[in-house]
Amino acid sequence: MIKNIFYFLCMFIAWSAHAQNKHETKFSQRLNVGDKVPQLDNSQILFKSAKDIQLHSNDKVVLLDFFDTFCTACIASLPKLQKLQDELKENLQIVMVTWQDKATIEKFWKSNAFIRENKIQLPVIYGDTLLRQFFPHTGVPHVAWLFRGHVQAVTFSEFINRDNILKLSKEGIISLPLKWDFNDVTLIKDVEAKSLLGEVKLTGFQDGRPTQSYSYSLDSTSGFYKTSIINQSIIAAYTTAYSEIFKPKFILRPERIELLVADSSKFDDFNSFVTSQVWLSQNGICYERLDKYPRSPVEQAKLTLSDMDRFLNIKVYWGKKMRKVWAIKGTFHKSDKMVKGNKISSTDFLAFGIDMQNKYPIVIDLVDVKESFILPSYKNLQELNQGLSNYGLQIVEEQREIDVLVFEEVK
Repeated sequence: MIKNIFYFLCMFIAWSAHAQNKHETKFSQRLNVGDKVPQLDNSQILFKSAKDIQLHSNDKVVLLDFFDTFCTACIASLPKLQKLQDELKENLQIVMVTWQDKATIEKFWKSNAFIRENKIQLPVIYGDTLLRQFFPHTGVPHVAWLFRGHVQAVTFSEFINRDNILKLSKEGIISLPLKWDFNDVTLIKDVEAKSLLGEVKLTGFQDGRPTQSYSYSLDSTSGFYKTSIINQSIIAAYTTAYSEIFKPKFILRPERIELLVADSSKFDDFNSFVTSQVWLSQNGICYERLDKYPRSPVEQAKLTLSDMDRFLNIKVYWGKKMRKVWAIKGTFHKSDKMVKGNKISSTDFLAFGIDMQNKYPIVIDLVDVKESFILPSYKNLQELNQGLSNYGLQIVEEQREIDVLVFEEVK
């Protein structure tokens, strides 16, 4: 469900750019992979004695896992981290790092049932300002890998696993995708800009660049109109570009995608609710185009789609396919009954809400009612229809042609 919501939201969200001169000041203390680690302060530490936590250990892999209590993914990963710490205590030291203060962390650890049930006892450095300067980021979780006094990796939390930890411990080196949350990549060098009239390129995953949906704007540094899609799945790249042409009124669930290709696993991470960073590092793509002259947003999006079709050797288009759906039917009328439940602002809002749950067939709104009504909670179609019957509406399960995005390989 989360990934489907992402597809919908990415039609409206673009990453903001960061000026290069700001980065030079902001990242002056940044440590890169291979850099020697300066003396790190672990005096502000909870749940362990500071003398027991050796951030400069020569015989253990040290993982600095940046988090905060608002990050659900961070908290959800704690049992896995605790298990790895317990199993690999001779090879590993995990240290959680947060900007939040001591009182906040102590209260959270005492009051959170999930923390207590899973017996999380990992050391926590609180009130951090220094480590964040060494390993700058905007999103958590964010993980720095240290070994033998040097930075070995700065990456996503998904890469924390037994095999990677033991590999680093045994071999003293490891290569993992770089997590870098800032858009500070300059596409055009000054020497090239004088003669360059335009450029278009499509690459695979680019290490160290934050994920970015479709973006088209004038780059003030180079003077070129820049179009970019960075580290997205092929399907997400197309959907964010198509959203500039028209805004679908539905969530692009897997049922609305038709893959007529030899290897569908290269197009999206269908086995995960949230696109896996491990999968993305192997299958993600980057599209970048530079133009001297502007076009309308719609024309530029169409050109982007044409470029990707050509480079990927596929044809992508909207078509019609038969699918099992839930069709909202009937003639709406107001109800005099006193009903407790959730206020639904319209029938298309109802369709959207059911689709978000990702456990029922796709919902098609055939009545398009813009009046609000109250709908009690439901666990199945029968209970849902009982609530809708108060307003002369019902949902019927049937086969119907719906709009689907077709990905077809060119032979």
